Amino acid sequence: MLAEVDRVTFEKLFPSDPHPFISGAFCELNRSKVDSIIRLVDSALEIPVGLLAGIRRDTLLSPFSAPFGGFHFRRDNIYISEIDKFLKQLADYAKSKSLRRIEIITPPDLYHGSFNAKAINSLIRHGYQTSCPDITNWVDLAVFNGGYSQKNSREYFRQAQRNKLQFGLTQDPIEWDEIYNLIRINRAKFGRPIFMTLDDIISTGRLWPVDFFKVVSENKQIIAAAIFYRSSHEICYAVFWGDNDEGRPLRAMDYLLLNLFSHYKAAGYRYMDLGISTESGIPNEGLLRFKESHESVSSLRYRFVLEPHKF
Repeated sequence: MLAEVDRVTFEKLFPSDPHPFISGAFCELNRSKVDSIIRLVDSALEIPVGLLAGIRRDTLLSPFSAPFGGFHFRRDNIYISEIDKFLKQLADYAKSKSLRRIEIITPPDLYHGSFNAKAINSLIRHGYQTSCPDITNWVDLAVFNGGYSQKNSREYFRQAQRNKLQFGLTQDPIEWDEIYNLIRINRAKFGRPIFMTLDDIISTGRLWPVDFFKVVSENKQIIAAAIFYRSSHEICYAVFWGDNDEGRPLRAMDYLLLNLFSHYKAAGYRYMDLGISTESGIPNEGLLRFKESHESVSSLRYRFVLEPHKF
């Protein structure tokens, strides 16, 4: 059976977080968004799998305030039977607590491929339902050679250079506000909601560095921007990005992205996680095409739901 343990015990059992969005510090920062936080482990400590999740009303959520959640594990090459046993115990736990639903969004394979494959296989075999998976995109900076590989993207970048755009990292809180509002307006225009306030983003900076980037036109106006988390030593995460009506014909996004590649490669990062190109599984074809024509790889991110009382 599964037992709830405190944070100290859980972090002794799982001293390394598979990714930052299921770290104890991040979950505690967002504690107000759920009724309670639970940390589940096998009571006999026989299974090297754990789950840090939130309870909101009668639903167990992983994540409860992040792009993805999932499981803790002590080693990547655990037996799949150990995942199977944990999921059986998780369903029993949910029934014992009269929980109506379990919702789990697994991370992209970029974060832990082998464990992910086994967990997804096991979730499906244990009756978890999955809707259309989201398409997520990432860039391997190890193969980035300083320029775009596709001809059209190279030409768009040269156009941006001829337009005398400038790229920079800003520490100015006034510009942070301008960057956030530019991105918020951009997302609203294309029907992509934004669920974080600027204060939410800044408060996350207590856990890891948050970078605000700008692209400035010849007349010194911010016309494109990006906000990134440096949330792990190897992967930087694109929180939000976008341009405005002035920046689009100037090729500001083409200029922004290549400069971001160069910036983070020089800083020693291996990967850039550019996030999903879908909304509830429905592709944003223009966004997906943009990412794929600018060096990114597409892969899948799954959302699983189980209603334990049906089993």
